[in-house]
Amino acid sequence: MSRRSWSSEFLPRGLRPVAALAGLLAMTAALAVPIVAHGQPPPLNANKKWKSQGPGPAVGGQSENAAPDDAISGAIHTVLAHPTNRKVLYIGSVNGGVWKTTNAHEASPTWRPVTDGMPTSSIGALEFDLNDAQRRTLWAGVGRFSSFSRLGGNRVGLYKSVNSGDSWTLVNGGGVLNGKNIAGIAARGDTIVIAVDFADVFTFGNIGIWRSVDGGTTFTQISVGNGATTGLPGGVTHDLVGDAANPSRLFTSATQANLIGGVNGVYRSMDTGATWTKVSDAAMDALLASAVSNVEFAVGPGNSVYAAIARSGRLAGLFRSGDGGTTWTAMDLPRTGPNNVGIHPGGQASIHMSIVADPTDSEIVYIGGDRQPYTLEEGLPYPPQFPNTIGAENFSGRLFRCDAGLAAGSQCTPLTHVGTASNSSPHADSREMVFDATGAIIETDDGGVYRRSSPRDNTGDWTSIVGDLQVSEQHDASYDTLADVVFVGTQDNDDPHQGVPDSPEWFVLLSGDGGDTAVDNVTMGPDVSIRYDSAQGLQAFLRSFWDADNNLLSYVFPPLTVLGGPPGFVGQFTTPVEVNAIEPTRLAIGGGNGTWESLDQGDTIRRISTVVPNGNGLDAISYGGLGNADLMVVGSGANLFMRTAAHPAPLSAVAAYPAVASQTIRDIVIDPDDASAIYVTNLARVLRTVDGGTTWQDITGNINSFAPIALRGIAYVPRVDDDNPAATNDALVVSTFNGIYIAYEDEGFTIWHALNNGLPKVPIFDLHWDAENQVLVAGTLGRGAWKMNFAD
Repeated sequence: MSRRSWSSEFLPRGLRPVAALAGLLAMTAALAVPIVAHGQPPPLNANKKWKSQGPGPAVGGQSENAAPDDAISGAIHTVLAHPTNRKVLYIGSVNGGVWKTTNAHEASPTWRPVTDGMPTSSIGALEFDLNDAQRRTLWAGVGRFSSFSRLGGNRVGLYKSVNSGDSWTLVNGGGVLNGKNIAGIAARGDTIVIAVDFADVFTFGNIGIWRSVDGGTTFTQISVGNGATTGLPGGVTHDLVGDAANPSRLFTSATQANLIGGVNGVYRSMDTGATWTKVSDAAMDALLASAVSNVEFAVGPGNSVYAAIARSGRLAGLFRSGDGGTTWTAMDLPRTGPNNVGIHPGGQASIHMSIVADPTDSEIVYIGGDRQPYTLEEGLPYPPQFPNTIGAENFSGRLFRCDAGLAAGSQCTPLTHVGTASNSSPHADSREMVFDATGAIIETDDGGVYRRSSPRDNTGDWTSIVGDLQVSEQHDASYDTLADVVFVGTQDNDDPHQGVPDSPEWFVLLSGDGGDTAVDNVTMGPDVSIRYDSAQGLQAFLRSFWDADNNLLSYVFPPLTVLGGPPGFVGQFTTPVEVNAIEPTRLAIGGGNGTWESLDQGDTIRRISTVVPNGNGLDAISYGGLGNADLMVVGSGANLFMRTAAHPAPLSAVAAYPAVASQTIRDIVIDPDDASAIYVTNLARVLRTVDGGTTWQDITGNINSFAPIALRGIAYVPRVDDDNPAATNDALVVSTFNGIYIAYEDEGFTIWHALNNGLPKVPIFDLHWDAENQVLVAGTLGRGAWKMNFAD
């Protein structure tokens, strides 16, 4: 997870005041939000379909001066640029699959998802087959690289396309690749070489370099034991790169090899991965000895090769070879400020490190890290603030150009801010860079995909080419029934709000890692809604007021003043915030040091229990039941706690709840018409009580037959009946890492049916049911928000 913090003196840029939002939302001023007649909903027919909501893009994101409008989307791990056609780009997103554009040169490209029909959308590597001169053959490697705890879909191997991405087939060596996290690919016709940095079962027999000589039908492990057989020892292989000018030459690294009698180091193959030779020198080996976070390679012209080695989350060495990897020379490490801050102020090199060699100058390499440092981190006087020493005004991207032809101590210069014409920068957390057919750098990061013009000097700029790409990682989703729009909390891409109903065009309200979201459509009456947003750790906790045309009317940062004495409030990375279902001026907040309650919309809070609700992407609190606004149900680890007495009564353990130690509670919902009926999801089960927790029923039924990977969110949907709309037949909806499923009351809530029409295979983190508009909203970790309208 990307962690950025703000002191009370230094709130994040990105909160849009009324005047700024007025211009952004002027286009919606004339929008007449339709009035929906609310009564008995029609049946849920089989033809009902999920509709994508975006964002695609969200404007005002945490890049800087990156036209158009600092547009962002979500995390993209890998990118391919067609070597001769500037219009064609492919990206592999962390949990949104592979996408393609054929108008990449436009200011706002149009993107198309091309792997939605595949088993999972978690992409860790993407490469052309160099034996295909037309570059119509592509390989994608499935791997989990999300900054959100590396969560994702099943690791199923490789995808192959022979028609420029129009269709794909699964290739997994007869199951050998199942469970392996693929970090690199080198494809040469029938010879396929892959790097595996992790596996579901993490043993040296499941990771390392694997090779196929029959197009992927079978794979053989090349990195075995101490390396006596192939020259390559077993160990972790973070990267695998080839040389387009000499396709049989490959580079990788082996770390932790010393644990099984091998030698850590950089290794080179001259026969497309069949055998390997260690080529690293003593200085490189010293850095590879232990605590290695990542190793990345780049191959350039004139036999140039570059290696970047990160230790303990930060770049520790940058090396160049001018003779194809035989000998190496250390280069400068990019640094700024009196403290010589490097490219990883956030310490996130395990995922966020990119490198590309200049295609025409053999002495230039470009390297990217995580985020910009603020002044205090750079060694300048307190308070922490921006701009920093290179002109950064925000926690945006941190990238440099390094020239081995310059004298030591002067080799690296910023590729952002002062190194640009317009003080521009992409989003933070760089993942990969390539050159396109025009000589521009294409860079991907946790915010999307960006182009850097004129990379060899300071006359170029960064521009967003996110276009309509929809790969947002959302851990929380809310729906404002008044304006008929969705707003969400995302991983590293803020708390964006939808601009117009059903539109993919959104705007960013808060910068940073998005926090939990919540909505109150009751307190202010029929004409004004209240939304709650925050950043990580419940920083910049915001209460904002909106009208029916989605205009921001006003906002306040509730002080969260602690009542009742110490301790002070401590947030979680994503802190659950729940609006009371009966008295919405009341909030329940899942702090990192207990359960907190507010009776006045967050102005004051009181700790009612030391029980820590499950947060950090989970949302294990339900608050307020019919006839009892004090009812609170909380999941902490695998255990359930409840309160029925008046505030500030504490929580008590629900002894009858059938806890299983390995099954953390994910979500909780209370039947809006019966406070004694409570429903819980954990990793693999759905559980129900109809007597306030005294007894419990397992209603998991057949849901695991759908191979859901893991259960996640739950929503209670009253009065839905496929065949008889007049009947009372409530429904439960459960989201998983591999689809959404619905069960009906008249079937005992135990027979589950797929509710996936139109939905790609992607982790669905959160569900929000809006009874007023009969709308179900799903927030996905990789493909943004989706909506199903039950009233259609």
